[in-house]
Amino acid sequence: MTITDGVVIEKIEDEVYVDENDDTETIDGAGTQPDFNDGTEVADGKHVVPKGVAVEELKNYRGHKELRNKTPEGVVEMLQPKYLMGVYDKFVQSVYDEKTTRSTFTGKWKDMEFVSILDAFRDDFADKGVKVALCKRSSGNGSYRWLEFIDVEEAAGYVPQYDVSNRSGQVIKTVYTRLKFPDGVAVEELKEWNGRKKLKERIPIRVEKMLDKYDLRKEYDQMVDHVIEAGVSSVFKSWSIAKLKELIKVYQPMFSEKGVDIFVSRKDEWVSTGQGGYMRYFRWVEFVDRELQPNYTPQRDAETKDCTVM
Repeated sequence: MTITDGVVIEKIEDEVYVDENDDTETIDGAGTQPDFNDGTEVADGKHVVPKGVAVEELKNYRGHKELRNKTPEGVVEMLQPKYLMGVYDKFVQSVYDEKTTRSTFTGKWKDMEFVSILDAFRDDFADKGVKVALCKRSSGNGSYRWLEFIDVEEAAGYVPQYDVSNRSGQVIKTVYTRLKFPDGVAVEELKEWNGRKKLKERIPIRVEKMLDKYDLRKEYDQMVDHVIEAGVSSVFKSWSIAKLKELIKVYQPMFSEKGVDIFVSRKDEWVSTGQGGYMRYFRWVEFVDRELQPNYTPQRDAETKDCTVM
């Protein structure tokens, strides 16, 4: 296997803007999130945050004006009793005034520049029990950005999985995107060609560190041997999602008992050649450290898509 961390996606080409008024559902739906039924939907319903988290969605194109002029009711309801509206107003005015937070030509947000402004106000929010995160979720349809205002008492233990400040640096490159993952999620890629051989060659460093942290090396080695032996289709010798899911289910309790959840994830992309095209298949295993990511759900959990790679 070859691993990377958690899941956020960026297009390799120019970023595609999501139409804020488009209700079309993306095929890259997020996994089911437990115990968030009374929470707030974000990113056109593709992600849910729990009670105790107020959300302010950011328009991708020249969203600084709406950020300054409109404040969501949920944000006001959280911040006003904590006497934080003054801090909030200064924060959004600073984002508005600082032109480096967005592209000069397109007006799209620059994440790290935005975060640099947010960093200056984190302590002011934290003093009153509120954590603030800039979040970004991307797919083939484009990107969604939003702010999460987290009441650390009401949403105790919650970790925003799309927080752009909490990425690990691990990346899986597909034809059209770069899949990014948060700290606390180690990812091992299952290569299309010679995948079984490559799985045995080395353990990705972040996976290795997680295995050592939780004393899971023995279980991992056993799982890898089992996957290599039985995780492929009998005809094409390529990875079989159906078989991989069944194998992972065998080892999930062993890992979960020690604080790590494991998932099989997938992404399929159609590559056009002008006169036709072909499918490219990307598969990986996610190892989730529940101490660092207690509420993380894989964005492309193979459990939500039942098919075999041919």
